[in-house]
Amino acid sequence: MEQHRVWDRGNQMPPGREFEAYHFVDTEAQPVYYHNHPHYEIYFYIRGHSRIVVEGLDLQPVRGDVLIYPPGIMHRNIHLDTAIPYERFYFFARREFLQSISAADYDIPVTIEQMTRNDQYYFHVEEEDLKLLISLTDEVIGASEDQRPAAKLINRNRMGILLVRALSMMTSRGPLPQSAYSQGMSRLIQYINRHAMEPLSLDDLAGAFYVSKYYILREFKKYTGISIHQYLIIRRILIAQELIRQGVKPKDACIQCGFSDYSSFYRAFRARTGVSPEQYRHGTEK
Repeated sequence: MEQHRVWDRGNQMPPGREFEAYHFVDTEAQPVYYHNHPHYEIYFYIRGHSRIVVEGLDLQPVRGDVLIYPPGIMHRNIHLDTAIPYERFYFFARREFLQSISAADYDIPVTIEQMTRNDQYYFHVEEEDLKLLISLTDEVIGASEDQRPAAKLINRNRMGILLVRALSMMTSRGPLPQSAYSQGMSRLIQYINRHAMEPLSLDDLAGAFYVSKYYILREFKKYTGISIHQYLIIRRILIAQELIRQGVKPKDACIQCGFSDYSSFYRAFRARTGVSPEQYRHGTEK
């Protein structure tokens, strides 16, 4: 049986790092709930029996399938059968890093935004390309602990080449068709996203979709792993972060993103981001 190298590290972007690469094999269910990152993630599925939910779109991936998650995009991976090893590799990268390795005629963040326009997050690479990307990823992982300046620079360049090659492979085929997704909760989540800045109750949702609010509560929690209230808070904080980055004062962002009072907004913002709205504002001004 072919052996796969596994990088045993925490499944998060370490503070102060520009990028990170991971390659995992799990045989036990991993409780991953609907979440997002402040950085970019490109995820490659190798094997297993899984479901992936991204912004309300639901799919069962096959070997070579790729998901691109720009900052703020909600997603969830569910390992369905522990009898089958779940293997994947993925990259985290901050926008500043992607911008720094871009060229005048190849802006990587812009390329990703164009690729994922209209909720197109789902791609595929061929088997030979997948094997090459696995090999390149393991090289980046294997060199990541060498902190000598020259070694760090080499690995930084290696990561840049890996990202560009991966994006090039995906764009050569284009995104998989929308019909590959099960539309399940998609319309509900898209509706919440559109109306997140307004007062929004369970009764409003039930009336809009002609179902009982208990059905919506149950199905949403089963689908995403979090409640509608938790999701709405996450979405409003994401909106507030964007408003503050655009120069809106935190107290005004609080009202615009749908909170009724500043104290609730402050607590939710700090719990979600780890800093106060004012600290976040000053951080974006640097």
